[in-house]
Amino acid sequence: MISPKKIAKIEARAKGGDAGAIYDLAQRSLSGDSFPKDARRARDLITRAAEADYAKAVFLLGVWAQTGEHGAEDPTKAAAYYKRAGELGHARAWLNLGILQQVGLGLDADLNAAAESYKKGAGCGAGQAAANLGNLYETGMLNKGEPNFEDAAHWYRRAIQLGYAEARASLDALHEAAGIPALMTDTPRAKSSSLWKRLLGLK
Repeated sequence: MISPKKIAKIEARAKGGDAGAIYDLAQRSLSGDSFPKDARRARDLITRAAEADYAKAVFLLGVWAQTGEHGAEDPTKAAAYYKRAGELGHARAWLNLGILQQVGLGLDADLNAAAESYKKGAGCGAGQAAANLGNLYETGMLNKGEPNFEDAAHWYRRAIQLGYAEARASLDALHEAAGIPALMTDTPRAKSSSLWKRLLGLK
């Protein structure tokens, strides 16, 4: 909780149309930080920030549309929000859009489109997007069932560079199976997980 003076400054910036300040107030209304919890007010503020092309707000509307929080589940609308947020530079939005495209939730399944979204997400710094792309190459999903271990290794390495530690287990397994050099082989291996857990980033 911050001081009333700082809250007043944030409110003044929000009244002036500062999308970041509007988003800040929305988050405080959601959490009850400095304001009573008010989900309706928070959604109105998030919508205002999204209309001003604030990427975090657009992404959050996508999450809400996908999960049904603050309204009905609508994965098609979620995909549209994720695409817009991604175009505004939000890395996780490209990751989430890629997952929807890969599994065909809210739109037709399209592995090539998913791969492009993952590439864009990796380009914005999303390590999990790079790891998901590596998995598409490893399993042959992008080449009629024919694995591409070299490209898979490239994207797993990229995921590690971006801080997605779980990709190290995938790279190590690929190293053992196909003899492709792995990075940081002297470090402890991460615990292996199932395909879907690796794909969706679940613990």
